Amino acid sequence: MIEFLKGLLFVRKCIFCGEVLTDSAGSVFCPKCRLEYEKGKRRPCKLCGKPQTLCRCMPEKLAGERAVSAVHLFEYDGELPRRILYLLKRKNLRVLQKFLSGELAEAVSHLLDGDFEDCHMTFAPRSPKSIRLYGFDQAEALCRGISDRLGIPMVDIFRHARRSQQQKTLSTAERGENAEKSYELCRGRLHPTGRLIIIDDVVTTGSTAAKLVRLAHEAGYTKVVVASVARTPYRKQEKREGKL
Repeated sequence: MIEFLKGLLFVRKCIFCGEVLTDSAGSVFCPKCRLEYEKGKRRPCKLCGKPQTLCRCMPEKLAGERAVSAVHLFEYDGELPRRILYLLKRKNLRVLQKFLSGELAEAVSHLLDGDFEDCHMTFAPRSPKSIRLYGFDQAEALCRGISDRLGIPMVDIFRHARRSQQQKTLSTAERGENAEKSYELCRGRLHPTGRLIIIDDVVTTGSTAAKLVRLAHEAGYTKVVVASVARTPYRKQEKREGKL
């Protein structure tokens, strides 16, 4: 009865086209948009030719770090990916967070062959200004969902060191300088194991991810995985596949 009443009060719609959903409660897409989403995941990387979820290419700044690998779901290119990231960043939609957490959990599990014995999981923290503006941290929400699904302990070891500019407003060179000064370790929370999985919403130049990877190594982690919902399409960035 409760579920029936919820269905009357809350009409679920596709996050992209707005069509009323009639299938499973966890769905965020109508059948047509779900096909478009899956097509984006299967789109070949321009560098390695593999589907996006199997591609391990990284932007040059991130690829230059030691003992790092990366995984993502799709490229941040086109109307549907942009809509997903817009909602993820600005709307605290639990159903979307749950869906993307499940997708990323599957991608991480595939990358690590289901072996999480010596793993911790954390996230790229949102700026205090953005948290005040939107009321939540999207990467933290994703990380918590993946941690629950895979049974990997979640640790909160990164924080913003000072007031910083939003990365999206900066040039490539400015992003690197800003990221370098914007994050630091929470020293009292460090209990490193072997591997650390860092969750983020999108990887663009790789500046933020590279800084967090260096901090993870400084904390004592020996290998790092950067798992993101999306990455920007590669054009002139150097190709490199990480090895764990």
